[in-house]
Amino acid sequence: MSAETIFVSYSSKDRPFALGLVKELQSLGANVWIDQLGIGLGENWDNAIEEALEKSETFMLILSPTSVESPNVQDEVSIAINTNKKMVPILIEECKLPMRWQRRQYADLANNPDKAIHDILTFLGLQEKASASLKKVLSLIGVSEAPQKVVKKVTEDATGKEIETEVNPEDLLVSDAEIERAIAMHKKGISKNWQMTVITATISVVLSVLIFVFRDSKALTIEPLYAIICCLSINLLSVRLYGSMKKRLRNIDLIELLKLKRERLTRVVNKLSNKEIDDFNNEFYNYITI
Repeated sequence: MSAETIFVSYSSKDRPFALGLVKELQSLGANVWIDQLGIGLGENWDNAIEEALEKSETFMLILSPTSVESPNVQDEVSIAINTNKKMVPILIEECKLPMRWQRRQYADLANNPDKAIHDILTFLGLQEKASASLKKVLSLIGVSEAPQKVVKKVTEDATGKEIETEVNPEDLLVSDAEIERAIAMHKKGISKNWQMTVITATISVVLSVLIFVFRDSKALTIEPLYAIICCLSINLLSVRLYGSMKKRLRNIDLIELLKLKRERLTRVVNKLSNKEIDDFNNEFYNYITI
């Protein structure tokens, strides 16, 4: 674990959890600062907090309905963002995040504690075996280690007989590998469309030049009007190819957003319904068609 100082920002309502978390992290070797333990007798609170925040390299934010409404927490977050602190947001209770915080990936202790603890330990450079220590603080926010939800998947064998198997909901979602292949497919299609656009544009230019050069010559065996119509038709093909490229680029952007959506869904995978899984997969399939 590095000697970097971690500043903890939280609301007073979440103090029991924040203190419990800090003590466990400190016992694992992390250099964590929290006002309740870091301000000495007679010190000015505002000055001490400001100095600790300024000297810290990492900013740990405890997310809850009360913390997002706290003016003090909001001020501390603004300073952390403006000074480019390393951010470690930890969600301990479902809440609506301010717009500026929504684009930050957070560790979701409320819905997926195992993954959240793994992510926190990895980010802070602590040993994975320390996860048992951090799980001690889960009870402070009313979270327990829930068993992995399983759902029944019905398939048919070679004889047409239905077979039920138990799978994890995450396995029913379109996988990250499929998403990456879809993006690669669209990029390959864009590359081919560019090649075709260049070819059709070249043919159109060459035909236009030939028509202009031989417009009064007997060597031109077709009516100039027909030749012009042919050029226009080729140009229309280029326009169509350009439209296809724009659609592919748009779909790539949408698929990238789906990657983020999949990450959010996997954080609450135990709460996913079959309809939510189907809706996500159908949305993906819509974006891979042209």
